[in-house]
Amino acid sequence: EQFVQMYVRDFTTLAARAESGIDVEAQVKKRILETRSHAQLMDARKSSGHLEAVSERLRAESRRDPSQAVRTAADPVGAATRRKAFLLRVADLLEGETVSR
Repeated sequence: EQFVQMYVRDFTTLAARAESGIDVEAQVKKRILETRSHAQLMDARKSSGHLEAVSERLRAESRRDPSQAVRTAADPVGAATRRKAFLLRVADLLEGETVSR
């Protein structure tokens, strides 16, 4: 659970940074690679499914009420839509085969 929470928190933070206009694409790719590597280690040491759990939680987080995350945005509705798209894209990338550096 801590593994999942840590990575979901990191990706939601990156979503907030992206919304503020910061280019986070390199950070996203790096964090995806780190997540995959760490998940393989955790799967070998504990049980399988760590990467899938992060992806599933990101999808769940994308459906949650984003009002807290977008409360200061000039366009809260647009910010919520972009946040959802960002989190779903990261979940898709985690489930994909490779991420180019």
